[in-house]
Amino acid sequence: MTHTTLQDIISHGVKLTPMMEQYYNIKQNYQDHLMLFRMGDFYEVFFEDAHLTSKVLNITLTHRGKLGDFPIPMAGIPHHAANAYIDRLTSAGLKVAICEQVQDPKDAQGIVQRAVTQVVSPGIPYDLDRASSKEERFIIAAAELDSKYYLAAIEFSTGEFFGSVLNDRQSFLDRIRLISPKEFLCFKDQWREWPELFQLIEGMGIVKSYLAPEYFEQKHAGLYLDKIVPGYKRDRTLTKEAVIIGPMCALAYYLKSTQLQESFQHVKPFRLESDVQTMKASAPTLMGLEILPRHRDQYKDSVLGFMDRTLTAMGSRSMQRLVSQPLRDIPQIQSRQDLIEFFINQEKKHQELRDLLSDIRDLDRILAKLATNKATSGDLLNISYAVNKAQEIIKLLNAKNLKALPKLAPKMMSALDELAQEIQATLNDEIGASLDKGNLIKQGVNKTRDRLAKISVSAEDELVKLEERYRKETGISNLKVKSNNVAGFFIEVSKTHSDKMPKKFVRKQTLVNAERYQTDELAEFEKEMITAKEKLSKLEREIFQNLIQLTLEKCQDIQELSSYLGLCDAYQSLAQRCRQEEFIRPEIVEYQICHLEGAWHPLIRSTLKGDFVPHELHLDQECYFGLITGPNMAGKTTVMREVAIIQILAQMGCFVPAKKATLGCCDYLFSRLGASDDILRGQSTFMVEMTETAEILRHATDRSLIILDEVGRGTSTYDGLSIAWSLVEHFVNNVKGLTLFATHYHELIEVAASLSGAKNLTVETLNHQGNVQFMYRLIEEGASQSFGLYVAKLAGLPQQLLKRAEHLLLELESEEEEAPKNCKRSKDKNLTQLSLFPDQPVQEIPTYLKKIEKELGAIDIMHLTPIEAIQKLYEFKRHLELKHLQ
Repeated sequence: MTHTTLQDIISHGVKLTPMMEQYYNIKQNYQDHLMLFRMGDFYEVFFEDAHLTSKVLNITLTHRGKLGDFPIPMAGIPHHAANAYIDRLTSAGLKVAICEQVQDPKDAQGIVQRAVTQVVSPGIPYDLDRASSKEERFIIAAAELDSKYYLAAIEFSTGEFFGSVLNDRQSFLDRIRLISPKEFLCFKDQWREWPELFQLIEGMGIVKSYLAPEYFEQKHAGLYLDKIVPGYKRDRTLTKEAVIIGPMCALAYYLKSTQLQESFQHVKPFRLESDVQTMKASAPTLMGLEILPRHRDQYKDSVLGFMDRTLTAMGSRSMQRLVSQPLRDIPQIQSRQDLIEFFINQEKKHQELRDLLSDIRDLDRILAKLATNKATSGDLLNISYAVNKAQEIIKLLNAKNLKALPKLAPKMMSALDELAQEIQATLNDEIGASLDKGNLIKQGVNKTRDRLAKISVSAEDELVKLEERYRKETGISNLKVKSNNVAGFFIEVSKTHSDKMPKKFVRKQTLVNAERYQTDELAEFEKEMITAKEKLSKLEREIFQNLIQLTLEKCQDIQELSSYLGLCDAYQSLAQRCRQEEFIRPEIVEYQICHLEGAWHPLIRSTLKGDFVPHELHLDQECYFGLITGPNMAGKTTVMREVAIIQILAQMGCFVPAKKATLGCCDYLFSRLGASDDILRGQSTFMVEMTETAEILRHATDRSLIILDEVGRGTSTYDGLSIAWSLVEHFVNNVKGLTLFATHYHELIEVAASLSGAKNLTVETLNHQGNVQFMYRLIEEGASQSFGLYVAKLAGLPQQLLKRAEHLLLELESEEEEAPKNCKRSKDKNLTQLSLFPDQPVQEIPTYLKKIEKELGAIDIMHLTPIEAIQKLYEFKRHLELKHLQ
């Protein structure tokens, strides 16, 4: 439904009111934003913005008069509750321009001057105190050169600023999935270059913010980047990967243009990430294994949520980084294990640490508030509190050789200690202290401030004395000396006493039941009082701003302290959960092995309240492939998820859910679990499955952990079996990484048994006279039979249907046994496969199709393995998709 716009009204020649003309002129610069227009105690929105705001916030849509014959649609939100409303608007994917009154109405000649003072968006929260500690709102920008992808990301509320250089498109897309940004900066035609990226952006609900192409150019670095990352020119990694400076410039410009500031002292030094020392795992893998949550409301049901017992916002964010970036460096892993073991063994010290951490606020976001002039005295006091608690934490932990924690330089901590003392000596921490009341700064900090404060305090006493004197002079016992923001200071008496007032009392205002008067003495008193209060407020504000600037000068030191406290919190959180769940310290070795005794899935055992059958598993360099067969519901997938979770936890440096564990370090974790149709993108379950499998084949090494569940089930039985068969052979003979391959194709049991490096596994099942019992224990043998009908019975299928299915199964099994004897392939050459499509008129074949035809003609099918066929198919399909989108 279309609505009348202000532009439509103007096109009809309607003259605008001065206020609407002001609104229109400002709105012209923010046409893709919803503009909140300050009107007294409300923010108001007009025309199409009003319709949209009313719908998103579910508030009343009304009208504010007319322009000519056209009503002015309007909606409004109260200024005092704006934070919550603005947060809801940005959560809905909207960008909001906040237009404030920038002039005191008393000084205005005509309409009050207004201007946009801030722009907020899904990636830039309005109220930093409301921002969830578990949710980071990254904004990203990217560039491509010579098939390399350069990605830069910034999180405004915490100051995180980093980048990645990716060598292929799939890694680039996976990195975006893992970051899960709220906004993507791009220019208008960029989608033509990256159709797959824009499909991902749309699918993830990421908001696109368009900038002109020149803001992505490296030549503008001096204009936009210098004040945010002053030392970027000296960074050798950036010199080597200079292309990433373009996306960095775009991010810097976006911050400058939305926040209307030149510099942001809270933004951390840019870091270029490297995955050399970390295990690689894609976002779909981590989410599919439920290691990371797919959605915010699934946090508690993920491994991350299960292990997260942090007490601070910094700790929660550190925990997310530990889980999503497991290590490959064994000494680093062992250092983390040492720290967790220390906390587990030293339970008293562990509890002391938790007590010290419990009331520390989010230092990163406090710095963001300081840098954007939104800080309160409470924010500065919270920094001083954190510094004091950090000193106690250092004393508690520094005596130990805990290498996993960074060392904080004594000189730095001494400087922060001085800052904390200065904050505490300057600011009044009493409840109710504020700049408006003139009592924010402690007495003794500034002599002029103390004198002005004394005048303000004594003035209250003088006012009481003046009231008593006027009562005696007039004989009116209920005479009162009052003040308010409108009338200022005045003397008030009831109307019955107005004839008793002496001549020096000049009538100022008449009310229904009272008269108000002024005297020269009271007017002089008011002038002195206002002057003293204004001077006091101005001076206190200056002292407060100086303290903020002093704090910002120590910004990097505070960020280093924040990182230290976050890591302390994350590691103690892991220790807390490991102690509660009786996890053990795994042995991490150089060679490839996965040896587990008494292992369990942590989330499932917690849900079952301990009623969980533990598993045993042994894979190593000699026997690295496990083919798992057995019925549904017996626990095959649980075992595979469990192994992946244990590997992630181990390479995080954490303890693991097992009685004993010996593990090697993996370079990649791959998983293909379940089926997720992508019908909207024209991809079937089977196509998605084959695409993901092809990706695994391209990147898997003999140092990888590979989890595959039911590959090949999305097509016909023999097609699926042949693909699964060839995959088994390829993983065993070529890849040789630790692999768990679950399948319903029992024909593969003999294949695995015949291959050196492979073995059969099944989840033990007992069948006594048709009564099946799942034992949930993993044993080294192939499944003896299928239990599909039994599972169907458990699912509640009707008895009549089950009997019919059992009869058909017996017939089919009988026919299968006879088939080799009776089956004869038809020799009739006239039998052809029916076409699914009607005859089409002959058309000229496009060049790119001729190229594919030529490549197909050059393939020797007799010497092409099934794996190579899958890879070729994937390449052809990708090429066709790109051509289609062009």
